[in-house]
Amino acid sequence: MKIAVIGATGNTGSAVAELALEDGHDLRAMARNPDSLKKLANSDAEVFTADLDDHEGILSTLSGVEAVYYCSPLPAGYDEPFAVEFARARNAINGARSAGIEHFVLLSAMGPETAPGVELIETKRAIEVELAGSGLAYTILRPNMFMDNVAMAGPEALLGVGLAWPFSESALIQPIAARDIAHIAFKSMTSGPRNRSFNLVGPEALTFPQIARELGQAMGSEVRFTAIPDEVFVEHVGPAIGSTEVAAAVAAAYRLWERDGNGTGDASILATEFDISLTRFQDFATNLAETWKREALI
Repeated sequence: MKIAVIGATGNTGSAVAELALEDGHDLRAMARNPDSLKKLANSDAEVFTADLDDHEGILSTLSGVEAVYYCSPLPAGYDEPFAVEFARARNAINGARSAGIEHFVLLSAMGPETAPGVELIETKRAIEVELAGSGLAYTILRPNMFMDNVAMAGPEALLGVGLAWPFSESALIQPIAARDIAHIAFKSMTSGPRNRSFNLVGPEALTFPQIARELGQAMGSEVRFTAIPDEVFVEHVGPAIGSTEVAAAVAAAYRLWERDGNGTGDASILATEFDISLTRFQDFATNLAETWKREALI
């Protein structure tokens, strides 16, 4: 197949691109920053540098392609970040329609159909509505929290400050590995559209103290969990991602998952529909710790 990945340098996009190349498909990889595409430029992939605001660039990337995976980057650095995210997704959908794409795979976010006041979820739903009404065949993937997110602070912070997150100690979450999301996206692309959405959750529901304990056991030292207010999360994460508004929206989505139980779900349909064995958090933590040990970080 001829496959395009828009956002080919992100957590899931890079993994989808890798899987496509490993399986012998023709890959077109698109990203805004040419430097981030250097690794793929040395592979068999066709590399396209284009802006999601550029309809012609999107159309050029997608011409002749059968299936596309779209993961919108965090819309940081803009006065109205979620308006930007929606506009860019609409450009990608319109470009795919103009190019005659047979299957559009969208990475969205888990949560209710409506979530007033939670811009992250509301924007994803607006994009989903745009896609469903476009006439394109599609599959929508709605993950909850990535397992990989708990590692973003790095081993030094985890062993020092600990795992600080805007969830209560009793909140349950079913985190899913980014690599599993990529496998599901890739299998979806190569097996045909479903014209529906799927909630993507990991195989087990965990509390954050349990997550911290698994990380500590894998790293060989205690990792403490601290439940923090949303404003503390925004204060620290906002500057790191370049947008306090986006950080606040992420925190609001987390609180929504905890309050309404939208952070958990039935993972069995994923094994049936996409023939995937989902990664347990214990195994994720073990592999993460082994990587950090090889890199002499712990």
